[in-house]
Amino acid sequence: MKKLLLSASLINLAVAVVHIVIGEMAVVAPLLASDAPDLVQATLHAAWHMISVVLLLSSFALFRASREDGVDPDAGALPTYIGVQYIALALVFVVASVVYGQAFIQILMLLPIGILAFRAGRLARKP
Repeated sequence: MKKLLLSASLINLAVAVVHIVIGEMAVVAPLLASDAPDLVQATLHAAWHMISVVLLLSSFALFRASREDGVDPDAGALPTYIGVQYIALALVFVVASVVYGQAFIQILMLLPIGILAFRAGRLARKP
C-alpha cells in the first residue's frame, strides 16, 4: 500500500509540475494572448490554477498517507477519495476526446494516479 501511495504521489507531483510550467506556456499563454474577453481569460486562467492547487495538495496528501504508520480503520478513505476523483477527472477527458475528436494526454497522466490511489485505499481497508 505504501509503495502504491508513494508512486501515486510522485507521479502526481510530476504531473503538477508539467501542468504548472508547460501548461502555462503551451495552453494558458496563447489563451491570454487571444482576443477572448478579459473575464473569460481571467476565469479560465483561475480555473487552470485551481487544478494546479488540486494537483499539489493531493500529491502532498498521498505522500503523507504513504508515510503514516499504524492501523487506522479510516486510513484508506483519503486515498480512495483521491483515486475516485482522479479517475473521474480522466473520464472527463475521455468524454472530451470523443466529443472533440482529439486525444487528450491528461487521460494518461490522471488515470494512473487514480488507479494507484484507489487501489492503495482499498488495500488499507483490508485487515
